[in-house]
Amino acid sequence: MSIETIAETLGLKKEELIKNSIKAYLESELRRVNAEINTLYTRYGVTSLKELDEKINEGKLSETETFEDFTRLDYLEARKEKIEQLLKVLT
Repeated sequence: MSIETIAETLGLKKEELIKNSIKAYLESELRRVNAEINTLYTRYGVTSLKELDEKINEGKLSETETFEDFTRLDYLEARKEKIEQLLKVLT
């Protein structure tokens, strides 16, 4: 089924359907990213990447044991920011 057919069936313009679809995807991805970020925060009892870094630097957490999660959290925070920026543009 084509985008044109779906848009016509729903009584929407093709561009409107595409924009709404992209927005829905980004919102879903943002929820998924936030859930993963919160899982990692909870695992280490922190509320930010900075706080996790501070705990590592203070020796409260092992750098070796947290390296993968720290790297993943850094990636997720950057992805979250990109998604939020894209959503602002769409709104």
